[in-house]
Amino acid sequence: MIVPDKNFKWERGQEKITSYVKESGYRSDFCSKCGSPVPNPLQGRNEYWIPVGLFEDHVGLEVGAHLYVGSKASWESISSDGVQYQETPGLERLLNVLQKNLVRK
Repeated sequence: MIVPDKNFKWERGQEKITSYVKESGYRSDFCSKCGSPVPNPLQGRNEYWIPVGLFEDHVGLEVGAHLYVGSKASWESISSDGVQYQETPGLERLLNVLQKNLVRK
């Protein structure tokens, strides 16, 4: 899930966050205690990426896009109506698709 930074606030645990940054600028933040991925700011944007697997409840969320379906496991089935991309569509295009899905609802 991608949310504007004004809609995101850490309540606790920031001191346990560790970041891994590749030369390309890709950044992955995770908990140094348990290894779980955690929200992180999108580079050069006023938005946060939040792994939806962190939520205890689905809170009314729907899949808007499936990425890297070209390399999915042969046994995996994709059941939702989200747009499917063989690889990544790029951040701007992905954000546009997700925004259009919000407007339709």
